[in-house]
Amino acid sequence: MSDQPNEEVRRAMQAIEGLFSDTEDPVERFRRLSALLDDWPDLHHGVRLMRQAAGEQLYAGGKGMTYASIGGLINVTESRARHIVKGITNPSRQKRKEEQARGQERPGNDGGGGDK
Repeated sequence: MSDQPNEEVRRAMQAIEGLFSDTEDPVERFRRLSALLDDWPDLHHGVRLMRQAAGEQLYAGGKGMTYASIGGLINVTESRARHIVKGITNPSRQKRKEEQARGQERPGNDGGGGDK
């Protein structure tokens, strides 16, 4: 990987700088930048959804590219590409949630607090 940001990151930084270029008061600029950072998780989530939608288009319900080919586009494994396309950000947590929703418990966890 290069030490230089990719073109999209560079352009995004320029756009962000442009949003604040007319704010001469450092107090106001500080507050506005802080508000942007507070909302950063929403922006990150939005970009993830956009990437997922593009991946879904590539996969096309199994009629398009394979997960391995999609992974090759960004140098990740087939498994990781499948997670991206399906919107799974933490496979272990996702699996636990699904098990809990079905009423199953994880192995070795009887839900009790110890022997009685």
